[in-house]
Amino acid sequence: MNISLRSIIIFLVLFVFSKEVIVFNEEILVLFTSFIFIYLTYNLASDSISASIDERAVKIQQEFSQYKEIQQSTINHLISYHKKQRLLLKNIEEIFAVTKENVQTILLSYSKLFVKNFYLLVEEKLKKVLINELKYSSLLQGKIATELNAYLVSIYSSDKDKKIRMFF
Repeated sequence: MNISLRSIIIFLVLFVFSKEVIVFNEEILVLFTSFIFIYLTYNLASDSISASIDERAVKIQQEFSQYKEIQQSTINHLISYHKKQRLLLKNIEEIFAVTKENVQTILLSYSKLFVKNFYLLVEEKLKKVLINELKYSSLLQGKIATELNAYLVSIYSSDKDKKIRMFF
């Protein structure tokens, strides 16, 4: 505003007060001082307030951009972690599958070995039984042959031959 307009406004205000158009009481004084405060604040401090608000807006914008960068970095780390976790899970599943195959192969080998050892053990025991049976059979045959020989000799030989045979 220029100076002449200010002068006119001040003159009108003083005129209104002097003619007692407005009665001064507490409410009017509070209203008047509020208008003066708003006017002075707008004219004198608006530039500094605007600069302060702009400065604070820049700081807030910087903080938001910093938080956005941190958030983006965190998301990238989480994505990387998730990819590594999935890769690790895949590797563990592969190792588990290979280990399962190896364990099945080992179990199959041990079961075949067990069956083979069982057959060998049974065969060995059967051989021992057979050997014992052959021993007893040969002993029995020898005893039967001896007794049969003695019986046949006693039946078919004369008494004289019996005496000769007894010496031998």
